[in-house]
Amino acid sequence: MSANFVEAILVQTVASLVGVFVGALAALATNRHGIRNRQKRRARTLLRILGQELAENQETLRAVKPAFESTAWGKSFYLSTIAWETALASGELPEILGYELTDHLAMHYGWLARIRYHVDLLTRLWLAPQGIAGYEEIQRGFRQAILAAMEKAQAGHEAVMRHIAGERREP
Repeated sequence: MSANFVEAILVQTVASLVGVFVGALAALATNRHGIRNRQKRRARTLLRILGQELAENQETLRAVKPAFESTAWGKSFYLSTIAWETALASGELPEILGYELTDHLAMHYGWLARIRYHVDLLTRLWLAPQGIAGYEEIQRGFRQAILAAMEKAQAGHEAVMRHIAGERREP
């Protein structure tokens, strides 16, 4: 074998290895780019759905709050957390939306969950006989808990919506 032949084989082998290496790097980069794009689309969709759910809940709170402020019994109503619970089910929400935004959302949805819990208890109390000991006190406690949680949820609504809007604007 001549030196030129060995040299040509060596050059072709090195070129092939470099080609395989560069091709693998390009495939990895393309895959990562695709994953990032899918994650951004998922985040935009989740933020749109969560924003809608929060806006609807805010409107519900505005509509029912006067009944809790002016009566001892309030009003039965429903706050939706379906989008939030569905988003949490995957276990990937912090990776999709970011840890800070997920914390803000979790805190806000926590207030909504407290409201739902106390409204449920107050509604059940309506069905209980009024002659039970402490009926009015229990009713007042539930009503006060509902009003306090409403205040917290309404106070934090604009901030959480700003966080959502800020995340939706990012590229």
